[in-house]
Amino acid sequence: MSHIKLLLLLASLSCLSLHCKKESEEDKLPPATMVGAQTIGCLMNGHAWPSEADKQDIDFLGSGYAKGIFELDCAVLYPGTASTKTGVYMQVRYKIFGPGYYVIPFDGGIDDDFNALYRNVPYGSYYTQGGYAILNITRLDTINHYMAGTFEYNVYAFTKTDMVKVTKGRFDYKYN
Repeated sequence: MSHIKLLLLLASLSCLSLHCKKESEEDKLPPATMVGAQTIGCLMNGHAWPSEADKQDIDFLGSGYAKGIFELDCAVLYPGTASTKTGVYMQVRYKIFGPGYYVIPFDGGIDDDFNALYRNVPYGSYYTQGGYAILNITRLDTINHYMAGTFEYNVYAFTKTDMVKVTKGRFDYKYN
């Protein structure tokens, strides 16, 4: 009889350990939706952005789409100010005309711009020649003004020695 009790106890403990999964950084990101949920999130060097504490202070700034120009500018602002705490910024000119998978090379010009402000350091595609961004537009509704998709890119700081990796990015935004 004691063997049965021991087996039941071990089975109970193993079931509990399965349900006590630690939340990963990726689990902290918003779901990938296409309904104008006003959400954005990514991993910056493996850490969820924006943090739980900063989600209420996210601002989509000048984000939107018009005539092929896609712009997604998102920042966490210091509460009660217009000062940026952290952010991701993407501006793609004359390349996006509908849903699809886009690989955008960094050529050092100012036409396309991918940036990140991470731990008070600005990183940008301007300093990352030879790099590229991957942008997967899953919804681009120019009538109802919805844009949604995923993104990832790596960009250097102006010193060209420090890099931030922006991965697992997703956004769902209804613009004006």
